[in-house]
Amino acid sequence: MSSTMSRARERALRKELLRARAAVERQSLRKSTCDVVHDISPAALVRSVVPRSLSSGKGAGAALMQGARFLSRYPFLVSTLSGLFSGRGRSRTRLLKAGVGVVAAWQMVKLLKPGQGSPDSS
Repeated sequence: MSSTMSRARERALRKELLRARAAVERQSLRKSTCDVVHDISPAALVRSVVPRSLSSGKGAGAALMQGARFLSRYPFLVSTLSGLFSGRGRSRTRLLKAGVGVVAAWQMVKLLKPGQGSPDSS
């Protein structure tokens, strides 16, 4: 009789161990899925392409990353700029559009750097 009890206990223990293993595997799968979703986000893909030396510190790389963050925050600017430069027309029109784009970018840079472009800072 005691051997039957021990077999029943063994079976119950095995079932609990299998349930615990399944729960741990489900949790691991959930975590891996969240990691994959985070790794394939647009910001993570850009970070993986751009070297760290460009994305940190001061200089052209930092300005580039700040511009990328700005454009990801306001995606309508990307569509507007692509519409400006993709239109058919003569080279003079494209040159005018490029000039407008440069001036707009210059104004954005001035707005993003408070204190440097304002008249009361001198």
